[in-house]
Amino acid sequence: MPYLARPDGARIFYRLHGHGEPCLVMHGGLGLDHTCMWPFLNDLGTRFRLCYYDHRGNGRSSRNGADTMTYDDLLADADALRADVLHAERTAVIASSYGGFVALQYALRYSERVSRLVLIGTAPTYGYFDEIRAAIRRRGGTKAQLEILACEPEADDAWTSRKFLLLGRLYLRPAARPSLVQRVLGRTRWSGVAGRRGRELSAAYDIRDRLSEICAPTLIAVGAHDFVTPPSQARLLRSAIPGSRLAIFESGHFPHAEVPRAFSRVVRNWLDTDRRSRGRRGLQGGGRA
Repeated sequence: MPYLARPDGARIFYRLHGHGEPCLVMHGGLGLDHTCMWPFLNDLGTRFRLCYYDHRGNGRSSRNGADTMTYDDLLADADALRADVLHAERTAVIASSYGGFVALQYALRYSERVSRLVLIGTAPTYGYFDEIRAAIRRRGGTKAQLEILACEPEADDAWTSRKFLLLGRLYLRPAARPSLVQRVLGRTRWSGVAGRRGRELSAAYDIRDRLSEICAPTLIAVGAHDFVTPPSQARLLRSAIPGSRLAIFESGHFPHAEVPRAFSRVVRNWLDTDRRSRGRRGLQGGGRA
């Protein structure tokens, strides 16, 4: 298996697929791994050279102490993958859920190194628990589901697995087959330490006042039935990130896995539209086709 060695001794697992524009793929969680993204994005491998990876402390990457799971470390890992694995001056980023928290901060810190952003089911803050609880109740969520979401996470792999699988059906659109939970989460190498650390980092995460600084072309994707990062958060992103586009899917938290063909089609159309727009701007500026 390929790993990227980091100066502090951490080893970051990655998996490459496709060809084209370099692209980092950031999974959510924390406590999950890249398999909630792979192989669902592989159809985009004709447009992107996809670098799926596990954040440090997650999945197959090093399970170092939680003190190494800071945003500084997570952003530095991503930039090292860009430089030393993708060998690119600039990279696109496709990021889901908590991965979007990382991606947005990466685009703010390294704006000149980000060619475009595709944000899936994410938010600029995580301070809307009342909305999450209300969404669970509307979906017929149980008392146990509400309690496990609200309680302090345990730094235990088995507990993290139980949490995500107990909430499993709620992550998907109401009409989704139960087997889809297994398809999306069934190959996960759970990390309780990372799950707990993700909760700690999320408590202080709020970049709403900096969204206007995002300068990369941005596509925001969200499921109409997403209870974790609902459409209200996607609309907030859309209203604040200049020139961004919003796509709402008939899905839950994982549109790339629940409706992969529709998701791929929207991303491809967005890429084509963005490139035509850039071409027109080039011509208007005196460039040649």
